[in-house]
Amino acid sequence: MKNITTPEVIKNQYGTDGNLDSRIRVKKQFSTGKQGWGNFLMQNFCLKANQRVLELGCGNAIFWKAVCNKIPDIKLVLSDFSEGMLDSAKENTSGLDFIEDYAVIDAQNLPYDNDSFDIVIANYMLYHVPNVEKALSEISGVLKPDGVFFAAAFGKNNLKEVTEIFYNFDNKIDSVLVDMVKNFGLENGEELLKKHFSSVELKRFENNLHITEFDYLMEYFLSYRGMGNVSEIISHNDEIFSAYLKQIFSQNGYVDITQDEGLFVSIPKK
Repeated sequence: MKNITTPEVIKNQYGTDGNLDSRIRVKKQFSTGKQGWGNFLMQNFCLKANQRVLELGCGNAIFWKAVCNKIPDIKLVLSDFSEGMLDSAKENTSGLDFIEDYAVIDAQNLPYDNDSFDIVIANYMLYHVPNVEKALSEISGVLKPDGVFFAAAFGKNNLKEVTEIFYNFDNKIDSVLVDMVKNFGLENGEELLKKHFSSVELKRFENNLHITEFDYLMEYFLSYRGMGNVSEIISHNDEIFSAYLKQIFSQNGYVDITQDEGLFVSIPKK
């Protein structure tokens, strides 16, 4: 059984930004939340001029491109475990003068001195890290005494409909989505963080998906190829899976997908 932390899963899902971009596109189109994710983050980050910021697992970095006009004079280091993803980040943030550097980084071994950053961000990536404890220790170390660590995570109900639909199609499918919360999630994140941080607060992001167009729904489900054995099973049954998903969609003319997510805000022990 493949695990969410294995290099094969990470490479298949995040070797490029294709799968991630598909999910972002669907979320942007069909989210029900009143406050967008970007506004939620900016409200909580409270960025100030002259701060040095490190983002781990930056993905394609389109967030920074979208909010670039709201960013004060900070110094931002964008990093990711995937070279392909970091290439997309470079392309998307080209010309932004607050970018200090781009780096391929393993969160378990940060190449920075202690007290190097005012803020460290790790959104939806800690569940991929084999040794989360080691990563959190490293993150706490590179933060300044008055620094802040922001870590977005999923809860146990996140994407429960996706898991159910995959499993009902073929009960041999292991999408490894449940591993996201086992390794680091909303239910166990506070306990893990408190070993390295003196203060931990969870801020929930209220949102779900109400997908009313079938093509987008299909795109969303296919974006989970590379997770577990989804590719192996679906690739041999593309037309059958499409018909199965269309039958579910046609029952109501939409599919609702639960988004169970939030942001941990943590202060290091210094």
